[in-house]
Parts: sequence; C-alpha cells; structure tokens
Amino acid sequence: MRNTVKNAIVATIGSGLAVGALALAGPAAAAPTGAETAQQTIKKLQDEGYRVIQTRVGSGSIDNCNVSAVRPGRDITELKAAPRGNTEERVRYTTVYVDLHCGG
Repeated sequence: MRNTVKNAIVATIGSGLAVGALALAGPAAAAPTGAETAQQTIKKLQDEGYRVIQTRVGSGSIDNCNVSAVRPGRDITELKAAPRGNTEERVRYTTVYVDLHCGG
C-alpha cells in the first residue's frame, strides 16, 4: 500500500513539473543565458512582441541588475466587430514577467 501512495505522489509531482515546463516554453526562449545583461534580456523580449513587467529586489540601477527568472504572463485581448453583428476576440499583446535582483 505504501508503494502505491508513494508512486502516486511521484507521478503527481512529475506531471506538475511537466505542466510547469510547458507553461514557460514561450518566454523561456528569451531567458537569460548569463552572457546577457538585464537590459538585453528585456529588449529581446520586447522585440519578440512581449510587454515586459519588471519585478525588482534591491534598489540598484538596471545596470546593476541580474535576471533571476522570466515568467509567463497573460494575453491581453480586445473584442472587435466582425461580420453579421458578431464579435471576435483578438490578442493585443502578451505580458511576461522579468524578475530582477539589483545591487545597491
């Protein structure tokens, strides 16, 4: 019985990690490699069409910041008029969160 519970817990954790990895598939392409500065990472994401929301730990300038994570945000949509009185939802932009650790 214990092995069954243990296997169920391991399977649940494994599937949760897989879902988490899939959720990060988009912005993760622009995740920091260690060679990029925070400004370069942010610019790269913006060039890819993302609206970047920065969260900072520390009060240093962006020149003294390191990117600790790039996390997916959500699509910002709008309704547009469509033929025959219908409406359609259109993605205006997608947000992404960039976590920064900044030195003082």
